[in-house]
Amino acid sequence: MIRISMVEILRWISTIVSISVKFLLAFYFMRLYWKEKRGTPLIWGTGFFFFGLSQVPGVAYRYFEDPMTATAFSILGTILVILSLSVLYYGASILLFPKGSVLREKTSLLLFIIMVCVTAGLIVTVTPENVLTRGFRVIATGLIFPMSMVIAAIFTVTWYKLEPDNPKRVNILLVGCAWCIYGLVNGIGSFFVGMPHEWVFYTLAIVSFLILLYGMTLGKATQSS
Repeated sequence: MIRISMVEILRWISTIVSISVKFLLAFYFMRLYWKEKRGTPLIWGTGFFFFGLSQVPGVAYRYFEDPMTATAFSILGTILVILSLSVLYYGASILLFPKGSVLREKTSLLLFIIMVCVTAGLIVTVTPENVLTRGFRVIATGLIFPMSMVIAAIFTVTWYKLEPDNPKRVNILLVGCAWCIYGLVNGIGSFFVGMPHEWVFYTLAIVSFLILLYGMTLGKATQSS
């Protein structure tokens, strides 16, 4: 009988919850777009779709013995992460910045270019032997961590600027907290892989995505009405 550790179980639960929530949010916003024909839900839906899709190569490349195949999956996952985070930042920026602001489209494009440069550095320095560790850390610490914290900051500032009696205020803060937790999990947790306290980060990741799912669906944190 194969014995599976509790950490391994939590890792799988975290992965399943993460991918499921991303695709559920993609479906939710796409459905909202078809009902309302507004651009903002389409942006969020596209962002979460790519975000969910980006995790599939990340799961797959762990189980390929061929280093070149693992490297290809790692690069594919990184490209999808870049696309998703750029789109998700743009979706978040609509909440806070006025139309035509440099902090919307132009900053989204700038962040995209910066992340592409980071990925280019990964491609140059990564080897088939270290693709699992270095690739994971670049994606988690170099891309997801800073972008999640930026998105969290946008939601937090939006919460701060809303009137105290605004019914969406608490839910916007919850979404900001979810992004912050998820960012910290990636920024710090990638250095604790294989260590005794690794389970803490998987648990926090699960909690962050459940909060995100609630805040962006039932909480309607990104909807104008």
